[in-house]
Amino acid sequence: MHTEDPRETLSVIRTLMERGTRYQNLSGLAGVAAGVFTLLGCGIRVQFGAPLLPTWLGVLAAALAASVYFTLEMARANGEPLWTRQARTVVLALLPAFIAALALSAALQRAGQEALLPGVWMLLWGVGALAMGFFTPRVISLLGMVFLISGMVCLLLAPLNDVLAMGLTFGGIHLAYGFALTLGRHWVGVRDLLSDCHVEP
Repeated sequence: MHTEDPRETLSVIRTLMERGTRYQNLSGLAGVAAGVFTLLGCGIRVQFGAPLLPTWLGVLAAALAASVYFTLEMARANGEPLWTRQARTVVLALLPAFIAALALSAALQRAGQEALLPGVWMLLWGVGALAMGFFTPRVISLLGMVFLISGMVCLLLAPLNDVLAMGLTFGGIHLAYGFALTLGRHWVGVRDLLSDCHVEP
């Protein structure tokens, strides 16, 4: 007679409960869009010599708009509303770091220390992502840790060229994250389909 290990059953229950409390509508395409907009901002800075702060604030606005759009599309595909309790929790977790980033951006520009901005943005995006990581899949915590370390390095090595710093981090890291998340979800979908057909991938 086969009996399941109670510890294994408890682990499965814990996993299912955790999935129910974590926000799952995270689109890899939002990360790809953020990376692409950052690289476009780099091109605008290099080609036209656009001012630093307005350029990156424009990139931020475009990335936020893309994130809302792709999140909304994923929520619709999953048959869920956009503004759920989990979504509100994630936004509230990110909000302090976001407000701090805006305040420090204004203060550093006024003090003539714009060269420190990329490092500050990386650091605070890392802090915000780590806060979100308590309520989202663990990949967000990993993203936050990468940006936290990148921000520390950037500030210690400051001043750095903002185009290089932003292109490598907000551009490159977001592209890698977005593609990894998109391909990972695609692979999970294929694996589940094959599993339903009783075929091993």
